[in-house]
Amino acid sequence: MVSDYYTNLFTVEKNSSAVATIGSWAPVWSTLGTFYGWIDYISGQEQMIAAQYIGKASHIIGCSSTVSWVTSAHRIKDSDSKIYRILNVDNPLRKSHHMEFLLEYNETDNLST
Repeated sequence: MVSDYYTNLFTVEKNSSAVATIGSWAPVWSTLGTFYGWIDYISGQEQMIAAQYIGKASHIIGCSSTVSWVTSAHRIKDSDSKIYRILNVDNPLRKSHHMEFLLEYNETDNLST
């Protein structure tokens, strides 16, 4: 079963901006929950197809449909503390069999943590 490959732990975080100094805002991320899934690079033809719809997709996560509460307003952190922006959330064929997240690995996000 594909669920046998759900071995990577991911953390879902939500942005809650807070005042940093007078008149400026700084992002504050809080943990919403965790889930297990798999992650892979998008490469070759998959990347060209993804680029037609979602500008900068670099990775994809597959996981159980029980994490349908995750939205593109959140971000995902993997077990190595790498941060990914969620570009698209997909419930393939609307079968609620599993979820797929198209992600963008962003160097700037990872330097600031």
